[in-house]
Amino acid sequence: MDPKTGDILAMATYPDYNLNKPFEMPSYLTEKDWKKMSSEEQTKTLYSVYRNRAVSDTYEPGSVFKLISSAIALEEDKASIDKSNVYYCKGKEIVSGITIKCAHGNRHGYQSLRDALAHSCNPAFIQLGQKVGANTFYKYYDAFGFFQKTGIETSEENGSPIFWSVDKVGPIELATMSFGQRFKITPLQMITAVSAVANDGMLMKPRIVKEMKNTDNGGAVTTIEPVQVRQVVSKETAAEVLSMMETVVTNGTGRYSQIKGYSIGGKTGTSEPDPGNPDEGLTFSFLAVSPVENPEIVMLVTLYNPTKGSANSTGLPIASIAAQKMLKEILPYMQVPVDTSNNTTSNTTTLPNVTNKTVAEAKKILENAGFICSTSGKSDELVTDQFPVKGSQLTKNSIVKLYTETENTRVSKQVPDLINMNLSQVKDALKKKNLNLSVSGSGIVVSQEPLKGTSVEEGTIIKVTMGN
Repeated sequence: MDPKTGDILAMATYPDYNLNKPFEMPSYLTEKDWKKMSSEEQTKTLYSVYRNRAVSDTYEPGSVFKLISSAIALEEDKASIDKSNVYYCKGKEIVSGITIKCAHGNRHGYQSLRDALAHSCNPAFIQLGQKVGANTFYKYYDAFGFFQKTGIETSEENGSPIFWSVDKVGPIELATMSFGQRFKITPLQMITAVSAVANDGMLMKPRIVKEMKNTDNGGAVTTIEPVQVRQVVSKETAAEVLSMMETVVTNGTGRYSQIKGYSIGGKTGTSEPDPGNPDEGLTFSFLAVSPVENPEIVMLVTLYNPTKGSANSTGLPIASIAAQKMLKEILPYMQVPVDTSNNTTSNTTTLPNVTNKTVAEAKKILENAGFICSTSGKSDELVTDQFPVKGSQLTKNSIVKLYTETENTRVSKQVPDLINMNLSQVKDALKKKNLNLSVSGSGIVVSQEPLKGTSVEEGTIIKVTMGN
């Protein structure tokens, strides 16, 4: 999906069938198994193949849904992304006498929300859910569109997701839904909701037809405009969730989806079969967003009850591997530019000299050059100094401090510890301090200059070196 417009760029299900010969034996079956079936069983099998599971079938989203839980908690100010020692994981969480294990029985100890999402830690999200509460969750589930059809222009859209009534949500139900289990939605609803996060918090109606041309009427064109449904979360919340999604890929469970030259955000998901229907098997999924800072594509891969070469036998997150293989071809095909933000010689602009100009003139020059201007001076005052100094090489959205005769107080900030952070984390940490960034390499920060704790002036350029 294109998150900005809601356009469905591609949608496919497997097993598939030959449209020209729809009553032939499905390709995934052997002739022996096909002949064993009664005519009623064969018909039932064919109709199951005809179904578009992405639109018509519901499933448990699993840990991919932690993106929604995170967005809700952040929007309601029940969480912050990098505050440490907030959630504690001892490998399990006991809720009303029921033990709920973390993935693989890991003990993650104390974590921030960013850590918890990167680790896909169930106990942490149970604790998050307890802070948010069922009523608030359900308010946002409705806003994200989980209780209605998306309105996509296809037949057989399932408008009956399976949730508890809110008054039936007890401690165990609250715990499981916080990490995406024991309720069902359609894959289309899932990708549409996360596309809202990738679209600055604005939910879009899925669109599969952009325009219709009437060849019998002189080529008259009817355009179907994108439809904004509602603003679900703020732009700031959406940016924080995307930043955490990038950490999932650079330093978490989604590391197999990394693609050199592209920023990828993602979230892995595994949901267990409903105890009442164990024949369903496991569901593996991966939801990807790229590029992280200006998403052009959101992709959901869902694998139902995989067997051969699956995580059941190899321990590898096969959904994220499948997503990586597809995105490796899709992103260049869509002409998404390669991310060069990790190259110190690329995407930088020489800072002009704006001293002796009025504040209003200076702001206009700097903003047109792609910088963020920070000053307390009045519009008609002359700029007496600027920091960083003229000639500095700065990336887009760098902060430039302007001083005048009456407003010349310098503010010092302590350089944060950036070691082992990914690029999104570094940008977030420095932005909070009004500090600028110069980067070389890719991966996570292995060195920084100045060192953590150094007192520097606002606007100082912090140099970081990144490596794998």
